[in-house]
Amino acid sequence: MSFIFDWIYRGFSGVLQFLGEYETISGVPVLVLGNKIDRPEAVSEVRLREAFGLDGQTTGKGGVSVKELNVRPLEVFMCSVLKKQGYGEGFRWLSQYID
Repeated sequence: MSFIFDWIYRGFSGVLQFLGEYETISGVPVLVLGNKIDRPEAVSEVRLREAFGLDGQTTGKGGVSVKELNVRPLEVFMCSVLKKQGYGEGFRWLSQYID
């Protein structure tokens, strides 16, 4: 599952709560793409994590096996769709969890 958020979006925490309510998708990996890093007023990854309450909830950008995790794989990658930057790394991360 992937979500892309522009730097101005404020409703992500509700999405996480929604995802946690459904057991059938509890193990589905979540990729969060913070878009518009090409804009000077874009927030940093640290600020995005803080704003959406993701500190301590992400599972790492490296190759971590689902079997080693006891939580849903979740990670944030910053990107610029306009400049074609960053999202490829995020989707490569996500692809390691697809059977």
